[in-house]
Amino acid sequence: MRDNCGCTRCRHPATLERILDPLSVPSDLDAASASITDAGALQVVWQPEDHVSDYESDWLRAHRGGTHARSQRDPAPVTWGAELSEAMPGADHEAVTGDDSTLLHWLRLLRDTGVAVLRGTPREPLSVLALAALIGPARATNFGEHFDVVSKPEPNSNAYTALGLLCHTDLPNWERPPDYQLLHCLENEAKGGDSILVDGFRAAAALRRREPAAYRLLTQRPIDFRFQDRESDIRFRAPTIALDETGAVKEVRFNFAVMDAISAPAERIGPLCRALRAFAAVVRDPTLECHYRLSPGELLIFDNRRVLHGRAAFDPSTGRRHLQGCYVDRDQLLSRIRVLERQAPPQ
Repeated sequence: MRDNCGCTRCRHPATLERILDPLSVPSDLDAASASITDAGALQVVWQPEDHVSDYESDWLRAHRGGTHARSQRDPAPVTWGAELSEAMPGADHEAVTGDDSTLLHWLRLLRDTGVAVLRGTPREPLSVLALAALIGPARATNFGEHFDVVSKPEPNSNAYTALGLLCHTDLPNWERPPDYQLLHCLENEAKGGDSILVDGFRAAAALRRREPAAYRLLTQRPIDFRFQDRESDIRFRAPTIALDETGAVKEVRFNFAVMDAISAPAERIGPLCRALRAFAAVVRDPTLECHYRLSPGELLIFDNRRVLHGRAAFDPSTGRRHLQGCYVDRDQLLSRIRVLERQAPPQ
């Protein structure tokens, strides 16, 4: 509690960062007295330094008994399956950009569900970066600050072909893959190319129920991922399913396209391959697949470390299909939500 004193001797009033030197606090510190101020704050007098600290009731409530954790910061995710095909959460671009309460509602949907659509967006090239700015600056990768999802003559990713794509997460070969992916539809006249989305949290829970040994193995054994082209060679090893300190799933890395050869003792390769096939079968379960066709002027955004995405093959000869994409960080999204919540009028 002494470390969290908010007075101007301990914390800068403008930056709100600590200026207290922790070694200046006596090691034999003790609370000489504690009382409630007229404003309802807890006031503690610390000895032997004779320092007075006030603690607001909201701060004490938020930090009681270590509860300043997931329940305070990040509500439990709302998982989904095929039913989302008929009920994609979303909002209108004009409403979101014109009203902070609507923006806050849309961002909370995105945080909790992991996927949302923004309809009626401008169809000009590079609008995706302006749309990302509703959350924060775009995160650049080896594909640049933004990327064009079109069929190219010399692609450096399967995304830049007309092939169908198995459901996957992007860039698992990075130590920290991008958090949220934005896909802005500029044109979509080609036959085929519908998007497929799978909630990785629900898929992981299904695997745990159906094949607990496979689930356990995928949370423990790292997989090698590698992307390489003429300019990049980016590699990382990590488990397919990552758990947080409570044992809940916090991340899924699943992408056969950039999975490298399995590096493990011979006796472990067979069980690991079977576990990966078991998870692939769960991800392909029709009851978990959301199918959605993007229309021009729609922006699809999803949690890339939770939601697996893919697409049906499309025929470029039947029309043009052009999406522009970028990534933004979760830290920016959660920060935007908190700032909007601070500014919201009291209920």
